[in-house]
Amino acid sequence: MSKPKRHHFVTRAYLERFAHNGRVLVRWRGKPRAFVTSVQNVAVESGFYDVEGPDGERSDAVEKMLADLEGHTTTALRSIDENRVPPGPGTTERATLAAFLALQLTRTPEARDRILFPRGLAAYAGEHEIDATVVAEYLEHVHLGFRPDDSEVRAALDYAHVALRDPAVLTKEFTIQVMLGSVNQFVPILLDRHWSLEVARKPRLIASDFPLVIWRKPSPRDRFEGVGIANAEELRFPLDPGKQLVLTTTGRPLVREIEPNRVRACNADVASACHRSIVGNPNWPTPLHEAFLAPRRPVLRFNTGPGYERQLDGTFAYMGEVLHMWVPRR
Repeated sequence: MSKPKRHHFVTRAYLERFAHNGRVLVRWRGKPRAFVTSVQNVAVESGFYDVEGPDGERSDAVEKMLADLEGHTTTALRSIDENRVPPGPGTTERATLAAFLALQLTRTPEARDRILFPRGLAAYAGEHEIDATVVAEYLEHVHLGFRPDDSEVRAALDYAHVALRDPAVLTKEFTIQVMLGSVNQFVPILLDRHWSLEVARKPRLIASDFPLVIWRKPSPRDRFEGVGIANAEELRFPLDPGKQLVLTTTGRPLVREIEPNRVRACNADVASACHRSIVGNPNWPTPLHEAFLAPRRPVLRFNTGPGYERQLDGTFAYMGEVLHMWVPRR
């Protein structure tokens, strides 16, 4: 097979919007200092989209499909730059950006790691049986970074046992199928939201290697429930240091100016949700330096609990114990 190419899971054209002369300031989780580098070196992995074609050779079909969408996305973003308003309902630009954002949710290493969790566990176990002891060790020392409770161990063990019965779901090809298949599910939700544009009075917004921020006001539910695009209060997508798209379930001004305190709060959420790194303009290093960047990103969590199904008469019927998986956002 030919040598794998370097593939961006956040597009170069998008990263360029935060760059100065093609270079950005980057700060990594677990690293004390930020550094300046070319956008070519950010959010990139070798052969990330490679799949094997029918002839056994490397296929670039996925890469070409993504490149086509990215070209249309660049045009849509340029339209926002020129008109200073978000794309309107029913426009080609809004449909393009919705597809781009939907893909950005699933085209990251984090999304792939969630799907391939059982494979990582199996590799850790090696020749040992995958039992509660092995799962507890893997969760504590590799996946979570802290000791899980017994309920989480049991849930992760149940998930792994089911997933490992079908090796086909533990391949790169399957993760790409999930990535592409999710678009049809996510796009209608994104299009149905109210789109607005926030313009920073001081252009200090930052981006990351997971640039679509899924936000809901913090609550006790965060300890056992994830936040997705369906139940988020805001979906934020920084466009450049000076502006960001915000998708909400309720109406708000089409365009509004935001103060530095809102910018700092949004940057904190970008840093909390990033996979490995945050990105900013090298001319304005302060936002990257002041953002809190935990050594580990919140990862896939597991639990089991009683499940109930709503009946036609409005009552709820007990279904038994249900496996619950979610990803905290902070």
